[in-house]
Amino acid sequence: MEVNLSSNTLFHFTNEKKYLISILKNGLYVRYSLENYQNLINNKAEIVFPMACFCDIPLSHVKNHTKTYGRYAIGLTKEWGMKNKVSPVIYSYPNSETTEILNYVFENIERFFDIELEKIQNVKLNKSTEKLIEHYDERDREFGKKISGVYNNLSNFIRYIKPYEGKFYRNGNYLKSNVKFYDEREWRFTPTRDFLSSVGIKDSYIKDLYIDPIKRRALNIKLAKHIKLNFEPKDIRFIIVEKDKEIPEMINQLEKIFGNKSTSNDLKLLSTRLISMEQILEDL
Repeated sequence: MEVNLSSNTLFHFTNEKKYLISILKNGLYVRYSLENYQNLINNKAEIVFPMACFCDIPLSHVKNHTKTYGRYAIGLTKEWGMKNKVSPVIYSYPNSETTEILNYVFENIERFFDIELEKIQNVKLNKSTEKLIEHYDERDREFGKKISGVYNNLSNFIRYIKPYEGKFYRNGNYLKSNVKFYDEREWRFTPTRDFLSSVGIKDSYIKDLYIDPIKRRALNIKLAKHIKLNFEPKDIRFIIVEKDKEIPEMINQLEKIFGNKSTSNDLKLLSTRLISMEQILEDL
């Protein structure tokens, strides 16, 4: 008998029904999250950046996941995820080949910028050196743009790196014991630095701005004005509520949310995709 090690669905879990209803109404908003890279990437420990997270876990194996992330969920097709550039993260650990490559590239790109800046700063300005700097700028401007592009893309790439195990920040504190993130089979969407810059939003923040709930909410509201992940009823494979008794109410919610933009057959099909966590934990 074949056992599925991954799902054909990307699940986004949440801990309250009202949040699930909001997702169905409005789409998936990108939120700031605190990631801890301690001992993984040089000079980078706690970084706050925007993302929307999903897990690629068969429903028969989600029990432990729900203890942390909640018992309400929407499941969207992987085709939808790939179309929206949701990508599986890369799990790594200190001193692995992956982290050594990343650290090497970062160190050398940053060193390049330091050397080039030092060249300019140490030149005594006179008419001849002004011309030299002007020539230097013209000659290397395009090359500098390429290096800057590599640096930006590498910074984007880091957002798809996840510790194999490590500290997990939840409800205002780190858990006492390490969490094996590898078990989450995470897929993630994060907007690029270039996009965020184009709408006047910083690509990352320090921890202090994140742990303050008022400041964090303000950052998330600003972000929500510019980006979210939309989906159609056809993209939905599962809608999960905590208890069986919540299913009739959720059917009514689906009619309110999608009634004006779906046929009656589409609504009937969507209602068949409703399932409770009670059923999942008892029967799968």
